[in-house]
Amino acid sequence: MAIYARVSSHDQKKDLEAQSEFLRRAVSASFSQVYEVKDIASGIKGNRNGLLKLIELAKTRMISAVAITYPDRLTRFGFDAFVEFFRVLGVEVLVLNGEEQREPERELVEDLIAILTSFAGKLYGMRSRKILN
Repeated sequence: MAIYARVSSHDQKKDLEAQSEFLRRAVSASFSQVYEVKDIASGIKGNRNGLLKLIELAKTRMISAVAITYPDRLTRFGFDAFVEFFRVLGVEVLVLNGEEQREPERELVEDLIAILTSFAGKLYGMRSRKILN
């Protein structure tokens, strides 16, 4: 079993610890071996160290389940594809809803902000590479 907690920025470290604590308490009675995996990164990024660690644990058959508090903690987009990917590897994704569900409007705004932030970062990176070359 693995628990996975993620926040987008370092100033949310308190939230990261709260997610981890909630997940630890939720699964501790049912699983003897629990891997704790954390990320401080955008849910849009696919190359997050913690996410890559989860994939490695799944590929090597070290885990049979991964617990998260809410779908957007694993990924901002393509959650169903991640669930299917892990299922093929024999790993169940457990959403424990440790936080309140958000209204669809708020969730949409957060997704749009995440997309804009991601593209702005890529644009600035392209500009800086162009300037340096």
